[in-house]
Amino acid sequence: MKIEKKAKKSTKKAPISPVLKSLELFKTATFPLTRMSSVRTTVQIIQCEQGMAFSTRKNKETKLLEVTRIK
Repeated sequence: MKIEKKAKKSTKKAPISPVLKSLELFKTATFPLTRMSSVRTTVQIIQCEQGMAFSTRKNKETKLLEVTRIK
């Protein structure tokens, strides 16, 4: 009996923290909704450590999480 290994698709994910830290004021970055919990956790950490402020918005039509720097 032969066991087949499933081939994993290699998808490159954008790093969350560097993208958010490099955002200019009132600029927006988007992430897939599947990464929502990771993005929101990272937003909270950056807000505490760096003094930046962000606003998040779910776009259900495009299935994206939009993160805007507001401070």
